Amino acid sequence: MKKELIKKSLETGELQLTFWQKEGHFGIVFYLLIIPAFFLFFFINDTNSSNFYERKIEIPLIVFTSCGISLLTYWHQRKMLKFVPIATKLNREELTKIIETTGEQLDWKPHFMDDQVFIAKTFPGFWSGSSGEQITVLFDNGRILINSIGNPDNRGALFSNGRNKKNINFLVEQVKAVSL
Repeated sequence: MKKELIKKSLETGELQLTFWQKEGHFGIVFYLLIIPAFFLFFFINDTNSSNFYERKIEIPLIVFTSCGISLLTYWHQRKMLKFVPIATKLNREELTKIIETTGEQLDWKPHFMDDQVFIAKTFPGFWSGSSGEQITVLFDNGRILINSIGNPDNRGALFSNGRNKKNINFLVEQVKAVSL
């Protein structure tokens, strides 16, 4: 993860993605917009035909419904980028040990680590219903920021069957347990 993406992530409280990762994460929104685009094209193309008045209500209704679903999907995917902040007095070595232990328990594979960020990924099997997750932990002054999303380097995933929540909650519990 590049330094400018880390800096912007810390400023906004949202995980910043590269162009191709955004395409993977938000790609489902684009694909959902293809449906209303086709219907709108056919609606405009049909204005000169004799059956235009028969479809006057149906096609715009389909277009607006599909656009509404696309907007809800965009909102959901955007919400998934929010970090969960955890205030802690633990030092970096203690936090790294907790993250590594948690990663071993949840089968995370370390992907990238430096002084400001730890990124791990999961690679579940085909029948798991998941394309994998990307777990990102940012280290900031007196706090860590945790995020888990569907792996943006793979195909986009709308739902993770609770895996993202499990990744975040388990790590939060481990940090709080050691902080006490």
